[in-house]
Amino acid sequence: MSEKNQTFLEVKDLTVIYTANKKIVQAVNHVSFSLKKGETLGLVGETGAGKTTIARSILRILPDPPAKMLGGEITMDGVKISALSEEEMRKIRGGKISMIFQDPMTALNPLICVGDQISEGLMLHSDISRDEARKKAGEMLEMVGIPASRYVEYPFEFSGGMKQRVVIAMALACNPDLLLADEPTTALDVTIQAQVLDLIADLQKKLHTSMILITHDLGVVAQTCDNVATVYAGEIIEYGTKKDLFLNPCHPYTVGLFDSLPSMVGDEERLKPIAGLMPDPTDLPQGCKFNPRCPYATEKCRSGEVPNFEVSDGHFCRCWKYAKEAI
Repeated sequence: MSEKNQTFLEVKDLTVIYTANKKIVQAVNHVSFSLKKGETLGLVGETGAGKTTIARSILRILPDPPAKMLGGEITMDGVKISALSEEEMRKIRGGKISMIFQDPMTALNPLICVGDQISEGLMLHSDISRDEARKKAGEMLEMVGIPASRYVEYPFEFSGGMKQRVVIAMALACNPDLLLADEPTTALDVTIQAQVLDLIADLQKKLHTSMILITHDLGVVAQTCDNVATVYAGEIIEYGTKKDLFLNPCHPYTVGLFDSLPSMVGDEERLKPIAGLMPDPTDLPQGCKFNPRCPYATEKCRSGEVPNFEVSDGHFCRCWKYAKEAI
């Protein structure tokens, strides 16, 4: 079997909770998926669905307390990283696994110039001198559209979009095997967004880097991802190739996400929003978590766990609507 066809990352039955005001927040509930070398998996869904918690669990940077991983295994390149010690994980973070954080304000140290923050990771994970690290950091700044001469400047001297580019440069500097990108282009203008996506795609092509992309932008998903997982209330409710989800979305929630997008064709004058709100994660509904908002919900949907039905080869949907087709 070639390296390209081997499973590189495997997440099994991941369950994460947060404790807040003596209440239990069920953030991630029995999530499982796998990723091959060089592939990109897109995680889509509303804010609060648990997408970022999944990524932070892989990197082992959940705040404890209040977060606690109740169960599950995470294996990368044959190593069970969920069982590694903190010291062993430090060798992996920033080197083999990097993360582009959604909020650059909290990801950057305000007391250290941006260039040193990039070169620090290079010296930790690469056998190079300080001068070589400084030169490489300058090159990374140039790659994301920032002059290398701004190496010595501090985060407060950059705009929000430029801070995001610095965070992207930090994440890509060590040529990671796995890139966790949490809405990496949200704060960027369209031109820079395209450049950054091209940069990430070029990195993946050269180094066969795998990526998990968290985004609300289905256009970015269409351009970047190989497979897509729809996340709702801490569960993956639909999973398949990009072609599966774009041409044949099955779960009513996934259909709702596509229906709420503006279209350049057709004569609709208003968008079609998904009715209702995300459920309270401290008191999730019984049965299908989407049933209070679903126009097709039946009594069967309101009790018991909903199985993951295979709609077509490799395309899974957690909805009773597909029970007959799957049996």
